[in-house]
Order: sequence, then structure tokens, then C-alpha cells
Amino acid sequence: MELMTKYQYTYFIYPYTIEQKEYKKYLQRLLRNKKCSLRLFDERKDIHLYTYFLPAVRQYMFWSFALNQKARKDFAKMDTTMQATLLSEKECNIFNYALPERLQGKVESNNGIFFEIAEIKIICFKTGVCFLLFKTNLENSENFSDVLNFNYRFREINSISYDLKEYENIKIQSNLFKDVKDISVLIKELTGRDNTSKETNIGNEKFFVYSYTCIDQKDWNENTTKEDLENLFEKYRSVLPSNSQIINDSFSARENREENRSIYKNQYIRYGFTVSSTVLLTSNINTANFTIVPQKYESEYLYTYLLVLYKKMLLAKLNYEFGKQFKEAENNFLDFTKKLWIQDITNEEFGRKMEKNWMENLEVEKTFYKLKNEYDVTYKKHNVEELNKNNKVTIAIVVAVVVLNIVAILLL
Repeated sequence: MELMTKYQYTYFIYPYTIEQKEYKKYLQRLLRNKKCSLRLFDERKDIHLYTYFLPAVRQYMFWSFALNQKARKDFAKMDTTMQATLLSEKECNIFNYALPERLQGKVESNNGIFFEIAEIKIICFKTGVCFLLFKTNLENSENFSDVLNFNYRFREINSISYDLKEYENIKIQSNLFKDVKDISVLIKELTGRDNTSKETNIGNEKFFVYSYTCIDQKDWNENTTKEDLENLFEKYRSVLPSNSQIINDSFSARENREENRSIYKNQYIRYGFTVSSTVLLTSNINTANFTIVPQKYESEYLYTYLLVLYKKMLLAKLNYEFGKQFKEAENNFLDFTKKLWIQDITNEEFGRKMEKNWMENLEVEKTFYKLKNEYDVTYKKHNVEELNKNNKVTIAIVVAVVVLNIVAILLL
């Protein structure tokens, strides 16, 4: 069964970490990069984000909403060193990377898949956890199988296994790069060669996949065979190629699980989640499915997803830092708990359902409480060590005083 698409896009998300002592320098480097520009949000232009997020989270991630025109002009007049100093105190900063032209890639064959990179974003949090986002579109293709194959192949561009895998004709190359693997060079340019992602075990060899596809109503309507649709949707959700085999027994279990979570808004929308992917499959039988829905999906819901991913990545980073630099990690953990962990993100009902599903799939709460237990143990151990250290210093001082007193007495 071949489905025809009407519209689609995929965000490939690359997480990485910067050491906090290097964070201000990293921001300064981005500010000096002529292709990077700081994204400033406006209440009127970005009203959808302003009204969706609750005040505490809105301030946390989109601090520029609070800037008036004078403050914006004053900031623009500052040199990059001063700008970086101010930005390093903000919880989150978002940059756009200007493409000289729309990057176009293609598969190495006559019937290959053409794609473009339409947008690149850099999202940096004060803790040093950052995300690089590539927004891609397919060109000159209406086959859903091409979406499946492209997502499967592109997500591994930055992985070691990319050169080791051979999958039919999915060998993508770019008109601006000698080899599409040169995108890895761009990633290193934007993220820095000294980021600590491997040490913190955040798992960024493969991109996280955030994808939307609208199917032509001729292929998805009330007469569509559910089993065929679910088979393709499962491949989409799991980021598998079009010719992969799916075990049908997994459908019923997954369907029951998703229905219990009430993540379907109607019969022509399918939301799918895995640990490393989120997909939305719709039919243009409903007009909203290719107008309102994709816009919300790549704005309000995308930023919600990034906040949940941020929680997951920060907890992994803190887990690494507790054993290296406890006091700094402790301050970050307590600050994170106060400013973000205990805060609701939105009051929108469906947005809250999406957040809940992401939290469950990424096991964020489980990771948080596991880390909290580790923090409690490390905190007690740290205090005992500090107490022992202080006791040793006190004993040394007392001994020194006693010795000095004895010497003074002998000299009398």
C-alpha cells in the first residue's frame, strides 16, 4: 500500500552539552558568527506561544517577551562581550542560523529522494544543555515511503554506523557538500569540538526525530483499511524504512495503550511516540489537519517537547557532575527543581496530554527520583567529608596552639 502525501516536514534534533565555565564564551562565539542571530520574541507576532505557556515557563524559555523597544535597541548597541555576559544569565537563548541558500540534497540515483534543509535553530540553556535543530522537507516526492526512508537514513548522518550501513539506494548527498556526512562538520562548527556530550551519556549519536506528514484523503478516508494504515504508521513511529517487516501483534497492544492515554483527537490523526521519536500522521480530509495542526505541532508542541527533552538531558548531565563537581551540580539541581520541575508548562488540555506522554516515554520522572536519591546520598557523604576535613583542620590548629604554648612556657 503506497500512501501519497500532501505536506510533510521533519525536525532532526541533536542534543549536546557545553561546560558551564565555557558557556559564556560559547554564546559569544555564536554572537560573533554572522550567520547566527538571536531570536527575540514579541507578544504580538508570537501570541500563540505567549498564550500557550504559563508565565513561569514563558519567562524561563522566552525571556525576551518582557523586553520593551528601548531595551531591545540598547541590547543591539552592546558589543558581543557584554551581550554574551547578559545572555549567560538568562535561562534559555534561541538562535537562528541563516542558510546562504536552501540546502538541497539528493539520493545517488535517478529515482532518488530530494530534500532540503529549510531551517536551523540553536537552543541553549544556562546549564550548558543545548539543542541543534534541522528542519527538513522532501522535494519532488509525494510518496510516504520516501518519508519513511529519508527519516530512517538522515537520523544516522552523524553516527559512526552511517558509513557502515548499506540500505538500497538511500545514499544521500548534497549539492553544497561533497558528501552529506559533511553535515557533521557543520554540527561540530555550531556545537563546538569540546562539548561534553559523550561524558554525560546523553545519547546523541542519532538525531531525535520529530516528524509531521499529511496524507491525501484519497488514501486515508472512511474506506481505508485500518490494518494497512497501522502497519505504515508503526514504521513511521519507529523510524523504520519502508520495506521493514512489522509484527502485527504489536499493533493491538500499542493501540490499547495509546487509546488509554487519549492522544488521538479524531479518527484522522495519529500521534506516535518512542524514546527517540515523535510523529504526527494526518489526513487532509479535515482542513485543519494541514493548516492549524502542523503549525501548532512545530511551535507550541515542539517547544514543549524540547522542554521535556531538556529535563531528561539535564538530569543525565547532573548525574555525571555529582561525582565531579558536587557543589555546582547541587546548585543546578536545586535551581532546576524550583524554576522548572515543579512548574506546570501549560493549561491547554491537549498540550498537557502531549507533555505527559513525552514524560512517560522518556522516563523523566523515574530518572528525576533516581537522581534525587543519589543526590541525598552524595549530599550526606559530601557533608561527612567536609566535616572530617574541618575536624582535621581544627585538630591541627589545636595541636599547633598547644605546641606554641608549650614552647612559650619553656622559653620563660
